[in-house]
Amino acid sequence: MMSAFECYQQYIALKNHFSQPSYDYFKYNGKTNATKSKFDVRKDRLFFERLAKHKDPIGFLVANLAENNKAWIRDIAYSEQANELYAQQQKRIQSLSYLFENELNKLNKDFPTNFEIHNNKQPQLVKLYLQKEISLETLAIIIDLTKCIAFFDKELEYDPSWNPLSIKVKKYTPFIQYDKKKFKKIIVDKFKLG
Repeated sequence: MMSAFECYQQYIALKNHFSQPSYDYFKYNGKTNATKSKFDVRKDRLFFERLAKHKDPIGFLVANLAENNKAWIRDIAYSEQANELYAQQQKRIQSLSYLFENELNKLNKDFPTNFEIHNNKQPQLVKLYLQKEISLETLAIIIDLTKCIAFFDKELEYDPSWNPLSIKVKKYTPFIQYDKKKFKKIIVDKFKLG
């Protein structure tokens, strides 16, 4: 079981990961400059003690900080909404290939048209996510498999909703455990590519 201090360290590392473009949780192995002495004088230690008892404190933090990278520990540890976000994310992760296949049905039948950008307007793939038609997991997997993020970053450079979404996708993707070959085959078969 994780200690309250370890939970605090993970919270700081994951909050930095999702809110600071330069910090990479995986590159630094979740390490931060958080110290026990700093932790011991915090008034919110109780929240970390509670969260440390959770069956999956890191997964819980990831689910919540991916959704809102400004979330404070008090908003996460005792929030029904935080529990709901975690439950929804776990449900999506546990049925990832099923979810992915179903959400692919919402894309244009002509797969490449989902990535087209005309007159600085968002591509269909991004619109579907922003309209909550597809999940962050589906968006991240498609972007990861197609390697289109650099293209979107360049073409949507001045789009105010794309920049934070781009960071969110880049930061969340490494937490998604999926079989790249299998998911690529799902796309190829679905859209009759290749």
